[in-house]
Amino acid sequence: MTSPHPHPHTPPARHRQRTNPTRSPRRTRSDQGSGTIHVLTACLLLSTALATAILWAAISTARHQLAAAADLTALSAAYSLTTTPCQTAAQTATANNVTLTACTPTPTDVTIQVSLPIPLPFLPTQTLTTTSRAGPLPNPPP
Repeated sequence: MTSPHPHPHTPPARHRQRTNPTRSPRRTRSDQGSGTIHVLTACLLLSTALATAILWAAISTARHQLAAAADLTALSAAYSLTTTPCQTAAQTATANNVTLTACTPTPTDVTIQVSLPIPLPFLPTQTLTTTSRAGPLPNPPP
């Protein structure tokens, strides 16, 4: 008796499993594209972390610049406490690229407030403000 199949050891095409050398035998159709989703999610997370780091660095740098400028402005105003402390404070603030928003001299010390606008990437410009006090000087100038 002859076999109806041309090759007796090869199963008929309808019983043969289709094989794709690029796909794993355990992987189903629902897994297709999942690698793309994972890569896109990782890119989104990395981009968010990078944006957060940039914002934090910009704010931190501006805060330190503002604190240093406030201290210098208050010290210069205290040094000229007997003459024109607020005018000296305004000049010092301008020289340090900040804006003097308040100056309150007393007979023994001076309190100043300075502000600094910071342009943040991805956000509207924000303004940081800080206050500093200096005085009295141990040996006032003659």
